[in-house]
This record gives sequence, structure tokens and C-alpha cells, in this order.
Amino acid sequence: MSTLRSDPLLGLAKALLTFMLIVIVIGMVGLGIGFAATVGLHGMVAEKLAKAGAAESTYWLILLMFPLLAAMLASMHRFVEKLRAIVTTVEDGDPFTPGNAERLRAMAWLSVIIQLLSIPVGIVGVMLEQASADAASVNVDADFSINGLLLALVLFILARVFRTGAQMREDLEGTV
Repeated sequence: MSTLRSDPLLGLAKALLTFMLIVIVIGMVGLGIGFAATVGLHGMVAEKLAKAGAAESTYWLILLMFPLLAAMLASMHRFVEKLRAIVTTVEDGDPFTPGNAERLRAMAWLSVIIQLLSIPVGIVGVMLEQASADAASVNVDADFSINGLLLALVLFILARVFRTGAQMREDLEGTV
């Protein structure tokens, strides 16, 4: 088990996941500041959009985008937290636990949620592009991904594998 503590791959994974958590939190703070500024400076923002030739609905579409993106970032944050917890159990030498099975199942649902949230983000993005006077200045790229659904499927299956492995280990410990 001490070899797992010094495994460079696990150390790198934990470092990258920690970095991702920090970046996601910075993104969430930025969204919060942007939302507050957009609401607080409503008149000025609406005036600038009108001067740029944007449709009146552009302001409301921008406001709608904030909570959608915040929900996606919050889901991503939870996903990465759960993955980091799994890496920690691997590092500790005890990954086949009911807790990891539950984490994998939660990660699968989070990946489904992220995919579902990408639909309205994409729709609002297209609406923003159409409402913008200069469509080249607006680019929102959020697509529903088959890869995201495959990830969810793999995670649901791995959750069952981990649950079965944990149960088998409990049964084995009970017979010894």
C-alpha cells in the first residue's frame, strides 16, 4: 500500500483534479460577478446592446445564460470532487468500497445532467447569435454529446462492478 502513496500517476491525477476544482471555482466566481454586474448595470448594458444593434431580447438571453452555465459548473465541480475522492481511495489501497460505487453512480448522473444542461445552453447560444447584430462576435459552442452519454453508461456499469466487488469482498471476509 505504501507503493500506492508514492505512485506518480495517482499524484498527478490528484494534482490535476485539484487544479480543475480551482479553475471551476474561479469560473463560478466569475459568473457570479458577471451576473451581478449585468443586473446591477442593467441600464448601461441594455444601452450598449442597443447601440450595437442587438435585439431587445439579447439582455434577457444573457441573463438566462448565467444560471445555466452556473448549474453546469456546479455539476462539473461535484463530478471532479467525486473523482478525486475515488483517486484517494485507490491511493489508500481500498477502492472496492460501497462508497466508491455510490460515487461512480453519482458521477454518472452528473454526466447526464451536464449533457441535459448543454441543450438549453446551446439553444440560448443560438438565440444570442441570432439576436446579435454582429453574429461573428457571439459564439456559444455547447452541443449534446454522444460521448457524454457513453461516459454516463460506463460510469453506471462501473458503479455496479464496484458494488458487486465490495459485496463479494464483504462475503469473503464473513467466511474467513
